[in-house]
Amino acid sequence: MRIAYVDLSPGIGGSLISLQRLLERLDRPAFEPVMVLAGHNPAVARFREMAIPVVTVPVFRPDTARTSTLVRHLKQSVLQEKVRERGLAGRLWSWGRGLRNILTRTAPLTWRLYRALRRIGPALVHINDAVFVSRPAIAAAWLARRPALCHVRSLATLNGWDRLWARTLRGFIFISRWVAEDVGRQIATGDSLRRVIYDGLDPAPYIQAPDRLAARAVLGLPADRPIVAVLGRLVPWKGQDLFLRALRQVVDALPTTLGLVVGEPEVYSLEYGPALRHLAADLGLGEAVRFTGYLQDTPTLLAAIDVLAHTSISPEPFGLVMLEAMAAGRPVVTPAEGGGPEIVVHGHTGLLYEPRNPAALAAAIIQLLSDPARAAAMGEAGRRRVTEAFSPDRFAAEVASFYRELAEISSGVLAEH
Repeated sequence: MRIAYVDLSPGIGGSLISLQRLLERLDRPAFEPVMVLAGHNPAVARFREMAIPVVTVPVFRPDTARTSTLVRHLKQSVLQEKVRERGLAGRLWSWGRGLRNILTRTAPLTWRLYRALRRIGPALVHINDAVFVSRPAIAAAWLARRPALCHVRSLATLNGWDRLWARTLRGFIFISRWVAEDVGRQIATGDSLRRVIYDGLDPAPYIQAPDRLAARAVLGLPADRPIVAVLGRLVPWKGQDLFLRALRQVVDALPTTLGLVVGEPEVYSLEYGPALRHLAADLGLGEAVRFTGYLQDTPTLLAAIDVLAHTSISPEPFGLVMLEAMAAGRPVVTPAEGGGPEIVVHGHTGLLYEPRNPAALAAAIIQLLSDPARAAAMGEAGRRRVTEAFSPDRFAAEVASFYRELAEISSGVLAEH
């Protein structure tokens, strides 16, 4: 069965990392994957190294270097917000923006994807993200008359068009129960199949990583300071600003603590990184925080830290980095909402805290840094949980089983290919 995997994200994030891990374990004699990626995505090289064919599609990419300061300020101006808030003016503004996006972005991208799918001739299109960001891919699959599924990895309020396009899909994979409940209730019940399938993770690279002191030596980190880190793209909803505010309170209680902010801004939020540095300076964190940028060797990084802080200020759909920290034997603190509580068992593999509350986040971090024995026990329990509940072989097997179920209910459409 030839399957086209469509992911037009601008960079290497959790969705593509998850997809890479799926394809490493997928039954390749039974399934023939072909990737469809944004042309500027660095993941293109990764999948080609795996001997997987890659078709690239030009995708709109913000170029802030060519956007004047005046234009950026106008886009963010109070005047714009006032216009959008008014009844008829706001509706006209919204319709105008929507029409412009359809004509300049959605329609051209749909056409490119349609042509790519016609060339590939897949039996199934696996769209690797949520409905609301995958409209062109869903439309292209429908135009090409190829059955498609959405691997829903994020939360969103679906509009009427989204719900209409969702009815054309043969199936949905939800990354967590939280996502299934939030998004699933917005999609009309029909013939589509739906499954909650958790991502999988191979713990071996994290178990085989250097020990704590050796990892710190590799990364140039101090050997004798407690270290708490937040990992992820520097985008506002990931809550690195919440982490910095909590870190201020942690350092007040445990002055030798070092906080690491690991990650780079996305092309859509380039101003957030500098804003975080300004916030750290305003909070007087000084040498108590380091901004490392993107670090490719995640196992070594996680081996070097004592606690992972997960700080999303919007509900996290799943949180792959939490699995990685647990595989590395590190306790995790995460908000008590979203997919986090499905991964982290409170008091056993980490701690849950009140969402968007820096004092609650700080208290959880202080608890673990103040009791290294308890933190170590939680870390070991987390490693066992990853091995038992989040096996990559289980992940691939459940997805493959879902593909076969779709084939059986598709009235022979898949079998013809």
